[in-house]
Amino acid sequence: MRMLNVIHFMLSKNTTYWTDLFVRHFLFAAPQDSVDSDDLLFFIRRNCGSSGTISSSAASVAMRNEAFSLEVFRRDSRKLPIGDPDVDWEETVYLNLIAHHLNYRITLAVCSRTSPKNLQVLKDDVPLCCT
Repeated sequence: MRMLNVIHFMLSKNTTYWTDLFVRHFLFAAPQDSVDSDDLLFFIRRNCGSSGTISSSAASVAMRNEAFSLEVFRRDSRKLPIGDPDVDWEETVYLNLIAHHLNYRITLAVCSRTSPKNLQVLKDDVPLCCT
């Protein structure tokens, strides 16, 4: 019984650490002076509902037998889920680090299915700037 209390405390401390890190580095950080700077923030929510269904309002994916959804908000939104215990704060910090602090390029192709096993590329290398 005593060990269970210690484990619960460690998990709560960990969540507080990641939430605080997210708030300091993504909410209160000085905005970049670039015209291309992005004000979108990404949140990964663990869907632990009793019904076992995934919210249809968010893009969802099943990983490791758990349901997760991705929520996107503008930095100045009044609906930011700060302090929400269902948000996976560690994964949220990692995703925002990748999205905001790494330079990357996304290549997109627009395709049409010409047969059940064949795709025809209609337009390729559609530029998406992600720096």
